Amino acid sequence: MSIPRNISSDSSSLAPSVQDLEQLRLEAVTVSVGFDDLLDITLTTNHPHLDTMVVVTSHEDRKTQQVAAKHGAICVTTDLFSKNGRKFNKGAAINAGMSHFQYHGWRLHLDSDITLPDNFRRILFNHTHLERSCLYGADRFDVIGKGQIEQLPELFGRFPQHRLRCLMDPTHDRNLVAPAGARLIGNLDGYTPLGYFQLWHSSCQKSYPYSLGDAAHDDVMFARLWPVSARRLLPSVAVYHLCPSTPQWGENWDGNRKQERID
Repeated sequence: MSIPRNISSDSSSLAPSVQDLEQLRLEAVTVSVGFDDLLDITLTTNHPHLDTMVVVTSHEDRKTQQVAAKHGAICVTTDLFSKNGRKFNKGAAINAGMSHFQYHGWRLHLDSDITLPDNFRRILFNHTHLERSCLYGADRFDVIGKGQIEQLPELFGRFPQHRLRCLMDPTHDRNLVAPAGARLIGNLDGYTPLGYFQLWHSSCQKSYPYSLGDAAHDDVMFARLWPVSARRLLPSVAVYHLCPSTPQWGENWDGNRKQERID
């Protein structure tokens, strides 16, 4: 049988590219120094959604290193937290972690106290329109207190975030989860996805910047590397912020944990 002129006889020319094969890959990086107790909980929930999980910590934080090993995450230890005389150079540490990404798909920065919802990966790839040129953020809900944090996995089974085919109800139990956290929307700069959840495609990979002092502005500087028109709020997903006690604005930006431990 003859081969039509517009079809190559070389089957390799019909094979999908590496980039096409990896569009459903999802990798994440998180920085954890002194948050090993919460990281142990969030990795339990988050790691099943991810193809690669990278945890960045200090050389001295052996507990975080042990938690990363327990969950099979890639652990990157670094002394970059004090780079350029910073109190907590989170941006430099994130860059060290991003160098361990494995694929050409989607990439995610998460804070170590953020839990993804029960069906995150399915909703993200099956029911969300994603544009490779955009940076995505998500709303978050505070889960406050050890008792409420311990109840959350069980509630994932009883009250899925997406149910009745079309209902997205992020509160699970209205007596359990506090109101949504604030969004950053500037008069001039528009919506800016904050660092607790930032999702982007590898084709527009950028280095994480870092400001002087602490980690207060690194995530905002990173988000604003995308134009306003390319910053999007995910309408189909909300995440959960695990708080041993009621959180205070900016309480951990200097790298020193203010929240009590839950173990």
